Amino acid sequence: MSADSDVSCPMMDPLQMPLQDPTITHQLFQLITEMSEDEKRTLLRFLKRGVLRGKCRRQHFRKPVHMPVRYTDKDGLSKGVVRDISLGGVFIFSQKAFSTGERLSISFFAADSDQAVWVDGDVMRVAPEGIGVRFRSMNEFQKIGIISFASKRSAIRER
Repeated sequence: MSADSDVSCPMMDPLQMPLQDPTITHQLFQLITEMSEDEKRTLLRFLKRGVLRGKCRRQHFRKPVHMPVRYTDKDGLSKGVVRDISLGGVFIFSQKAFSTGERLSISFFAADSDQAVWVDGDVMRVAPEGIGVRFRSMNEFQKIGIISFASKRSAIRER
């Protein structure tokens, strides 16, 4: 493995970044335990040199949350639950059928306000449990609303 190889990894300090998939640690552990001692030493050298830093394919850090959200699509107003959010997009748990490329307007409530912030987005990924939505361009008010929404830590309240 060369330092120039195409490898993706988070840009944040791993100690500060929560794992979003609990199976990641298990998979890494399994792979490392199956390595020879020489392979383990080589991997350790690469990690200590920071070879994987800066190889993340995502532009924005995703924060895991579990909060209600409203959105409108071609069928009208619906409710869902956000699984994770970033300034680039959101994953919404939903049982509805969606198509990739479908446009949504999503309503977020800032932590310190009863005023909704609406953001337009496009469905980029459809999964059995929900949809991944990429936000379209946002103004500063919308960005602040998303950051405030993501900073909520406690009680989920329905609006």
